[in-house]
Amino acid sequence: MSELSRRGFFGLGAGAAALAMAGCSDFTASTSSSGASSGSSGGSLVFRWWGGTSRNEAYQSALKVFTKKTGIKVTAQYSGYNGYFDKLNTEFAGGTPPDVFQMDTALTSTYAAKGVLTDLSTYIPGTIQLSTLFPALRGAGVVKGVNYGVASGSGYAPVLYNETVLNKLKIALPENSWTWDDFSTITNEVAKAWGSGKYGANDASGDDSGALQPWLRQRGKDLYTSSGELGFDATDLGDWWNYWAGLRKTGACVPADLVANYGNADSTNPFVAGSAALTTGWGLAQIAPLMTATLGEIIVPRGANGKTGQALNGGVLLVIPTKSSNPTGAAKLIDFFLTDKDAIKIMGTQRGLPPSSLAETELLPTLSASAKLDVTYGDYVNQQVAADALADAPSAPPGYGDVKTALGNVSSAVAFGKQSVSAGVSSFFSQAKTILAQAAA
Repeated sequence: MSELSRRGFFGLGAGAAALAMAGCSDFTASTSSSGASSGSSGGSLVFRWWGGTSRNEAYQSALKVFTKKTGIKVTAQYSGYNGYFDKLNTEFAGGTPPDVFQMDTALTSTYAAKGVLTDLSTYIPGTIQLSTLFPALRGAGVVKGVNYGVASGSGYAPVLYNETVLNKLKIALPENSWTWDDFSTITNEVAKAWGSGKYGANDASGDDSGALQPWLRQRGKDLYTSSGELGFDATDLGDWWNYWAGLRKTGACVPADLVANYGNADSTNPFVAGSAALTTGWGLAQIAPLMTATLGEIIVPRGANGKTGQALNGGVLLVIPTKSSNPTGAAKLIDFFLTDKDAIKIMGTQRGLPPSSLAETELLPTLSASAKLDVTYGDYVNQQVAADALADAPSAPPGYGDVKTALGNVSSAVAFGKQSVSAGVSSFFSQAKTILAQAAA
């Protein structure tokens, strides 16, 4: 996933102004094409999102229903993720952002710090029924105590396993009570039994939210603090990378030259290719269609204290800029996606797992087997989050994207043996602290 560039929030390059939107259509009770520009007035809205064909089609169908029910005309603008925020930055600089738009949860702090997002407390609970969300998701758009966005989906950090392979090797399937020691045992057993060129798991040493974050939360820490600093120290990261170094040494996780493909949901991913038996970072509905094997889904290994350390994320958020010409209408649109049964059914799981019991009830009968397992397992994780009784994860601070990149780059260097664990830890903390300080300045 692309992040804001190092040029800064309003750093504009030639590509930013030149971005051509993949689609722009004006929805009324009957659909017509108008090519309307950003900004709106009266009973109309401009709504912007990124997504693929399925998400785009779902949004467009839902907007027709919204217009029919409210009389509010919506100009829909959509594109791929690449260039999406460059386009927004250009419009913010010119004072013409859309009235409501889809926001990357990890970038909310960056935009909130610039003062360009609306405090939604004016519309909660009067217009936006935030209480319908699962409790752990109600703060997904909160930055320093202010709510700037509303979750439109839910996500968690699962582990997928190749049940076909484990059964063939006569290795017991992991259970929800498993720990990181169990993960090590299982992946080593797979590596020994499966043969040359086969490994227990993908290497998740550079996976921040899908593996490192729950591991840190099990220790009572997190990726970041509420003040926007790193929430863990050199000892924590050293322990984490040494854990994966041990798995790498025994062949329990994939070697360094395969790590680059770990983030691809295609045939180059070692898990999808059938050369790794377990993986973090993916949901079952994303990966199952790419494989013929029977797959299983389980919670990330627990800490020694029994806690899962899971932090539910809000999928993508919907936010309103301070320059919106129709913030009341924008708030109605956000609530429509949150509480309207027709909208819930149309959107399905295009923006993540159902974020509420209402959405679960409406969607479960309509889902594929793999998506249904994702949803029901996500509900189990939601219960475990409540049982953990841990504080909600703080919002990712400005600079998050570059810190994420640094973690991935340094973890790769450590995997390749270009840096020792201790040297890699020092390098990462030096880079991360500089990035966060510059982003906060």
